[in-house]
Amino acid sequence: MSKINILGIVRDIRSKTTYLTPIIEAVCNSVDAIGDSPKGHVEVIVKREPINSDLEGNQVKGSIISIDVVDNGVGFNRENRESFDTFRSSFKYEKGGKGFGRFMYLKYFDRVQVESYFRNDKGEMRKRSFAFGKKNDIIVDEVEEEVSGHNQTGTTLHLMSILKNSNIDKGLEVIARKLVERLLVFFVDNTKSMPQIILREEDGSEEICLNDYIGEDRDINLVKEAPLPLKSKNNLSIQLKVQVYKIFFSTMSSKISLTANKREVTDTPMHKYIPEFKSPLIMVDSKGSTKNYVVKAYVIGDFLDENVTVERDAFTISKTGDDLFAEISESDIEKAAADVVKECFKDEVHERLEEKKKKVSQYVAQKAPWHKFLENDIDVDSMPMSISEQEIEMKFQECKFQKEQAARNAINVLNQNQDIDSPLDVLGKQIDMILQAVTEAGKNDLIHYVCNRKRVLDLFDALRARKEDGKAHLESDIHNIIYPMRKTSLDTRYDEHNLWLLDERLVFSKYIASDKVISSKDHDEPDLVAFFDEKVFMRNGDNVITSPISIYEFKRPRRKEYSDSENPITQACRYARKILEGKYEVPDGSENIKVDAQYTPIYLYIVADIVPRIQQFADEASLTQTPDGEGYMGYMKAYNAYVQIMSFKKVVEDAKMRNAIFFHKLGLQ
Repeated sequence: MSKINILGIVRDIRSKTTYLTPIIEAVCNSVDAIGDSPKGHVEVIVKREPINSDLEGNQVKGSIISIDVVDNGVGFNRENRESFDTFRSSFKYEKGGKGFGRFMYLKYFDRVQVESYFRNDKGEMRKRSFAFGKKNDIIVDEVEEEVSGHNQTGTTLHLMSILKNSNIDKGLEVIARKLVERLLVFFVDNTKSMPQIILREEDGSEEICLNDYIGEDRDINLVKEAPLPLKSKNNLSIQLKVQVYKIFFSTMSSKISLTANKREVTDTPMHKYIPEFKSPLIMVDSKGSTKNYVVKAYVIGDFLDENVTVERDAFTISKTGDDLFAEISESDIEKAAADVVKECFKDEVHERLEEKKKKVSQYVAQKAPWHKFLENDIDVDSMPMSISEQEIEMKFQECKFQKEQAARNAINVLNQNQDIDSPLDVLGKQIDMILQAVTEAGKNDLIHYVCNRKRVLDLFDALRARKEDGKAHLESDIHNIIYPMRKTSLDTRYDEHNLWLLDERLVFSKYIASDKVISSKDHDEPDLVAFFDEKVFMRNGDNVITSPISIYEFKRPRRKEYSDSENPITQACRYARKILEGKYEVPDGSENIKVDAQYTPIYLYIVADIVPRIQQFADEASLTQTPDGEGYMGYMKAYNAYVQIMSFKKVVEDAKMRNAIFFHKLGLQ
C-alpha cells in the first residue's frame, strides 16, 4: 500500500480532543468487537509510577504513565487487521467508523502496542501482536502465531508513556465519572446489551464499574426520551430524538450534546437556551437530604451521523443558521432539544424564574425605585440566576433606551406622515400613545432624580452629627456634597452637584465657581460664587449689571469658636467688595468681569451652626433673626448685599419641605 505520514496526521488532529478521547475511542472499538455477546466485558487498567511520600510522610499515588484497554471481543482477525492497517478504512462504515479515530492514540501516548487473540477462517485460535507505527507504516513489528490452550478471543491495547502535555487526571473516581459522562451516549441504545466496563488500578487497589453509575436511583438516570422532528429551510423532514438525563454530583454544567455514531461530538451549555440552568439544580429526597444535579440532553439521529467530520469533533452543517443555503443548523437542533428539556423541568424552571423576578423586584424596591414602571418590560427570562445588581441595572438601562428610541421613531414617523385629512380621533390616539411612551421614559428619569435627592438629604443630615470618634465632620465634607471643590460649571456636570440643597434657583446659574481664586493675583477665594447671567462674564455682548451674584460660605459643623478675623459675614462681604470692584476675572482670565457697585445685587449666604459667636456677629451686622430661630437675614447697603445665615438644620429642613410632595408620591417618607 502507499506510504502515509502518520505523525503528520497526528499533528493535524484538532486540539479540541483531550486525553479521554483515545480511551473512549478504544472502549468504543472494544464494544464494537464484543457486539451482542451477553458476557462481554471491557477493562480499562491504569498503570502508575511507584507510590511516593509527601513532605509529611503520607503515601501518595503515583502519576499515571500508561493505560491498558482489555476486551473479550472477536480480536484482530484478518478483516479487523486489514481495516486497522488502512487509512480511512470503510470496514465499519455502517457502524459509523471513519477509519481515523485510532490516530488519536499517538496524540496522547508515545507508544501503542496491540496483543490480540482471534480465530481464523478455519476456527483455529491464533495470536497477533504488533505496534502502531509512527513513520509511514501503521502496523510495525507484527507477529502472528498459532496458540494452544487459549480458548478466549479478545484484545489488549497498551497505551504507553503518556505525553507530558496530556493533563491527565490522577484520581480514579474523577476519571471514571468523566468517562461515563462521555460514554453515556454509547449506553443510549445499548443499556441491556452493553458490556460491563471496569476501570481499575493495575495493583487491584481500586475498581469502579462504569455501568453502576447508570439506571434508576443511580447517579445517572434517564428522565425522558422523545422524538425531535425538525423541518429544514427547504421543508424536508429531519427525524432526530433526544434523551434527557439527570447526572448527580457532577462537576460539569448542564449541556446539550449533539452525537454521531454513538460518540459525543459537540456540547453546548444548556443556559445558552435556558438561563435557569447555569448553576446546578437541587433535588430533595424523601429523607430531606439534598443532592445537586445537572442535566444532559443527547440528540441522536441518522442526519447527524451523516454530517459529522472524520475526527468526530464537529459537523459539516451550519452552526448558527446564518448561511442562507443551510438546510438546518446546530443551533436549530439545540433549541428544539432545549424546549424538550424545559418542558421536562418546567417546575424547576418556573421556580428559578420566580427567584429571578423576586431578585429584580427587591433591587427596584431597595435600590432603584425609579425603574418601577419598567419592571414588567425587562427580559427576566434571559437573565442568568447569578445576575449581579450591576447587570440588573444594565438590563433596565437597555430597556429604557429601547423605549426612548421607539418613542422618538414614532414621533418622527408621525411628523413625516401627517395627513390633514386623517380623522381627528385616529390622529389623537396616535399622539396619545406617543405621549404616553415619552411620559413614561421621562417619569423614570424624574423618579431617579428625586430618589437621589432623598439620599443626598439623608447624607447631608447625617453630617450634622459628630463622627464615632467624637469629632465633627470637616467643612470640605459639606462643601463637596453641595458642589465639588475647585471646580466650575465649565467642568462640572449637572448631576455632579447638589445646589438645590441651598436654593433651587442656583440650578439655573450660568456660571459657578467653587473654591476658585478671584483673580491670578488674589488667592483669597470664596467657597462658592454663582452668576445668574452668562453676559456678566462673557466678553461679547452687553453686560447685564442687574444680574444677581450669589456668594456662599460654609463653616464646619459643630464649630463654636470664631476669632474676629474669622467672622463669616465679614469674609463674605470682602469677597463681594472685590467682585464689585471688578477684580473677578472671566473664566479664561483674559479680562475682569464688569459689574456696577450700585446696581448689581449681591446675595451672601453663610451656612453654619447658630452658636453664640455667630449670633454676636449677626447682631453686630444688624441682622434680624428668622422666626424659626435657625438663621438671620438682613441688608447691608454698603455692599448692596442681602445677607442670610442658615443653620445646617435649616438647610436640611427647608430642602425636605421643598421636596416633600415628591418624596410622598414615591413613598420615600
